[in-house]
Amino acid sequence: MSVATVDPNDLPEDGERTAPALARWGGSLLVVLGAHALVAVGALSWHVAMEEAPAMPPAVMLDLPPMPETPPAEPPPTLESMLPEPELPPEPVIEPEPEPEPIPEIAPEPPPPVPAEVALPEPPPKPKPKPKEEPKPKPKAEPPKPRPEPKTQPKPVTEAPANAAPAAAPPAGAPVQAAPVPRNSNALPTWHGAVLGHLERYKRYPRIAQMRRQQGVPQVTITIDRQGRVVSVRLHKGSGFEALDEETIALVERASPLPAPPPEVAQDRMELVVPVQYFLR
Repeated sequence: MSVATVDPNDLPEDGERTAPALARWGGSLLVVLGAHALVAVGALSWHVAMEEAPAMPPAVMLDLPPMPETPPAEPPPTLESMLPEPELPPEPVIEPEPEPEPIPEIAPEPPPPVPAEVALPEPPPKPKPKPKEEPKPKPKAEPPKPRPEPKTQPKPVTEAPANAAPAAAPPAGAPVQAAPVPRNSNALPTWHGAVLGHLERYKRYPRIAQMRRQQGVPQVTITIDRQGRVVSVRLHKGSGFEALDEETIALVERASPLPAPPPEVAQDRMELVVPVQYFLR
């Protein structure tokens, strides 16, 4: 705490010591002293308060669980929700219509396969026809032997004239034996193969037989003339399917004329048995 000091030089002189001056200075002194007293009292009271204040207890840490989240409050019911729902009339029960019987679908017929070229097997070589036995000439009747004439003396031989007639020809009724025609062993098989190849070019597989998967080897007997024209045709052995048998007969008529027989065949007409194969691949 500080103490106010008064400088003697600041005091008024004797002449100036008047009552107002004294009053002023005395008031100032009182003010200064009062201020110092207030400060001293405040300091003492603060020191006493600090000594009397009890010690604060140590801080305690508490671990509290988090507050549960409160669900949002439901909105208050509206007037419409409080009104009872109108009862709807029951829906009429609709009886299901009976399902129509399914119509079986007719599968379309598959397209016929392209007729494959059926290779005809080489026919077995036909037995060589026996050569016709030419009628043997009847033995000539020997003229009766002349009776021996009595021997006479030989006459001198005279030369025959240049214009003498030749020896007498045989009688007209006697048959003349023709020279045999040489036979070629390969001619008939070659011609037979040519006939089969010619028929193969005109062959058609019946459509209905293809759809039904019918197969077989019908055989026909063909009668032809020397020029190869078909005179007649008939079924020799059926295949078991009418469509194949009919097509084989039509095939021969369609393919006429056939290759002509070789010169070794002497007949004017000739019959030929031909097999025709029908197979699907």
